[in-house]
Amino acid sequence: MTPRPAALRVAVLGQGSAGRRHAEDLAAAGCEIVSYDPQQLHAGAATAAEAVASADAVVVASPSSVHAEQALLALESERPVLVEKPLATTEADAARIVSAAGARAASCGVAMNLRFHPGAVALHDLVRGGAVGEVLYGAASFGYDLRRWRPQTDYRRSYSARAELGGGIVLDAIHELDLILWLLGPAASVIAETAVTKVLEADVEHMAAAVLRMRSGALVTVDVNFVEPSYRRRMLVAGTIATASWEWSTGSVVLRRDGDEERVDVAYDVRDTYRAVTADFLSAIAEGHPPSTTLTEGLEAVRLAEALKRSAASGRRAELS
Repeated sequence: MTPRPAALRVAVLGQGSAGRRHAEDLAAAGCEIVSYDPQQLHAGAATAAEAVASADAVVVASPSSVHAEQALLALESERPVLVEKPLATTEADAARIVSAAGARAASCGVAMNLRFHPGAVALHDLVRGGAVGEVLYGAASFGYDLRRWRPQTDYRRSYSARAELGGGIVLDAIHELDLILWLLGPAASVIAETAVTKVLEADVEHMAAAVLRMRSGALVTVDVNFVEPSYRRRMLVAGTIATASWEWSTGSVVLRRDGDEERVDVAYDVRDTYRAVTADFLSAIAEGHPPSTTLTEGLEAVRLAEALKRSAASGRRAELS
């Protein structure tokens, strides 16, 4: 009888909501889990190093402030690693991760689950397939009250609300920046404003608005916030031929041209996007290639987020090219 292959052993660093979700999905896929969380010593390994040493692969789902440290630990141990978004809280740390991974050629990437949403995929296919023509303008928008994100916990204790843990809407909503880069290519510059409100007790930016100039010449507006009472997420790309838009609330992607309208139903359980991230990572390990969102792409998103915050702090345009 052929012996049954041993289950892949995956260290999941961090047992907050993201870490628990990763662990559940990996276990459902047949993996053996070793967990680590300094706030939950009963969870598994006593240290991150112990968890990594006992594993075949690593998922970093800790607060953003330690993503770089733990990703580098995994890479130094020559383990494939999947890092929850954002890759790091600074461009310099993200670049260190990319450099370390490049030297080891490991199957490493970033968990950008919205890239697996059929709405984002349909919009990407339309834009990259030329359905809108030459892109002239784009817009990405997200808003939701942080107090409603994780209703079972005190939002003030979450990493999202705490600067020392890498919180703030710009990094938390880095999906919008990543999707813009995925759809439209690199950004050349950004000018932005951020603000805090009286609504939340959080020492981070609660709102951000920016205008990006892409290297292609297109202009893109971005607005994200922690304060809206109802969930809102949408994207739009306007070109010389047509306009394509994705509206989360309606579950549809619409292509409009010369009075005609084509509508694609993309209603989807967002939980399935996380399962797709897991499947993609396991496939990358098995086949020896990077996950769908590469570390370099994760670096570019962090670079854009840092430039946005730099522009807001200085009151001047920040150049990226």
